[in-house]
Amino acid sequence: MCGIVGYIGPKSVDSVLLVGLTRLEYRGYDSAGVAVVHNGELQIRKERGKIKDLEELLQSHPVEGHMGIGHTRWATHGEPNRRNAHPHSDSKRRIAVAHNGIIENHYELREELKREGHVFQSDTDTEVIPHLVEEELKKGVDIEEAVYLAIRKLRGRYAFVLVYEGTPERIFFARDGSPLVFGSGKGETFLASDLPAIIPAAKEHYIIENEEWGWITRDRLHLFNGDRREKTVALEKITMDVKDLDKGGFEHFMLKEIFEQPGVLRRIIQERLGDNSGKVSISEKASEMQKLSRLSRIIITSAGTSWHAALVGKLYFERFAKISTEVDLSSEFRYRNPIAEGDTKVVAISQSGETADTIASIYEAKAKFLRVLSFVNNTSSTIARESDAFVDLLAGPEIGVASTKAYTAQLLNLLLYSAFLGGVKWILDKDERQQLFDEVRRLPDQMDQILERADVIKEWAKDFKETKDFVFLGRSFNHPTALEGALKLKEVSYIHASGYAGGEFKHGPIALITDQVPVVCIAPQGDIYEKMLSNIEEVRARKGIIISIHTEGDETVPSLSDYSFPIPACSEVLSPLLAVVPLQLLAYYVAVERGCEPDQPRNLAKSVTVE
Repeated sequence: MCGIVGYIGPKSVDSVLLVGLTRLEYRGYDSAGVAVVHNGELQIRKERGKIKDLEELLQSHPVEGHMGIGHTRWATHGEPNRRNAHPHSDSKRRIAVAHNGIIENHYELREELKREGHVFQSDTDTEVIPHLVEEELKKGVDIEEAVYLAIRKLRGRYAFVLVYEGTPERIFFARDGSPLVFGSGKGETFLASDLPAIIPAAKEHYIIENEEWGWITRDRLHLFNGDRREKTVALEKITMDVKDLDKGGFEHFMLKEIFEQPGVLRRIIQERLGDNSGKVSISEKASEMQKLSRLSRIIITSAGTSWHAALVGKLYFERFAKISTEVDLSSEFRYRNPIAEGDTKVVAISQSGETADTIASIYEAKAKFLRVLSFVNNTSSTIARESDAFVDLLAGPEIGVASTKAYTAQLLNLLLYSAFLGGVKWILDKDERQQLFDEVRRLPDQMDQILERADVIKEWAKDFKETKDFVFLGRSFNHPTALEGALKLKEVSYIHASGYAGGEFKHGPIALITDQVPVVCIAPQGDIYEKMLSNIEEVRARKGIIISIHTEGDETVPSLSDYSFPIPACSEVLSPLLAVVPLQLLAYYVAVERGCEPDQPRNLAKSVTVE
């Protein structure tokens, strides 16, 4: 979840590290720091808070040099403060390490090192790494051997970068579980947790694999596997555009990404449907068709917002492909020993492709000899590489911690994949698919219509600045929308919010309703429309504040509501793609009214790379 970056080159290292860390701040922002080796001396600067706080420290206490490492932290071991901020050093302050992940055996390693006379300065698991290297150096081995021997003692999930005063032209690294990428530019090299940190300076890259380690110099990557055999790698061109990483005139990334959704849908439609062919283009190979035709069960594993998308995906798979589908939280899947066999496919969903629990679920599935298909927004990620096949979400880089455009990208890709399966299994005929695809093609323009009225919700937000609790209600395809709406509001505005299936409202949650509690009712026209009307009446009878999302032209729901927002008419199966947009806007504008930082909510990180 933390972000790490390393640099060797002709530029002033502090500026390069600050730019890289700023690009990685979505991975954590409890504290930040840098370590630089210059003229044989290690300089460390770190500060509690965000990157701007570190930048202010560097202005008053500058560092010099052209080689160094940096870190932005999401705390796991030890509270967020300067003492626990990375980089961490050894006893003699000659080695510095920045680390992402968890060293699971850190306690026993720490106790062993204490018995050898090592004194620790922090509460973190990370600090054992420089001390392990220091201990090996004391035995007379060289730095390469010391790093390798230290790695061999670590258990857990990690990626780290290390600098040493005695080798001022090298940055060491190791990876086992947490992401790490090498980048190469013109006379300069980089290491980072993710590509955004190193573009546009880096032109080519290599994704470092599990159990690989080594070091970088100014002009090359020295890479070894766990058996110490050196590896030759082919670098790939970086295609990510730097313009995707700025706010584009918006106040926050979250708002920018909400407004990018129509463009994302257009890109997916063009990629998957092309020019009215009536077929879905999916990246699974043709050789899979026979297996897919026999597919009788799907288990979806995911977490957070992706889990809500999975709940909609279950309905799509069962509606269009007639495949029995279960949805599991990734953090539960691996521990319940699921009963599954050869005709079951596991579908993993993750925006980052690095979600630790979902990766563990994939390993559990493969241990049962199940095939895994992943839906990911990062096709060079661990989840994509470990799956038998993957579907690119095509959402583009998502910087805001609270996922928005990746969610609707997940929904649309799941819908189209279910239609693809329906065709393979001869359940959806050509005319039925074409009718569905015609509706799908209208979605981007319909979403544009919603966003054109964003100022309506911006005005509403002023009324909810002091609100303590929200309830979200939805049924059928929009029960997950209610869950997602509640999650977004919790994430960015810190207001307690709960999402429920409308049919469960009377079985307990109705006790929460008072004249101080807004209830968001997602009530588009469809098979369950009248049931949602009943829920609205139940809220009215208890004087709850009613906020409704309804179909354009409907007069009944607005007449029963205190606040109402229309979405364009569409089939019920497509309504989750449209109904969630006003809920994203509501969460964003309420957060801004309350003075919260929507791009960097407290205690959260974009990529959850630890269990």
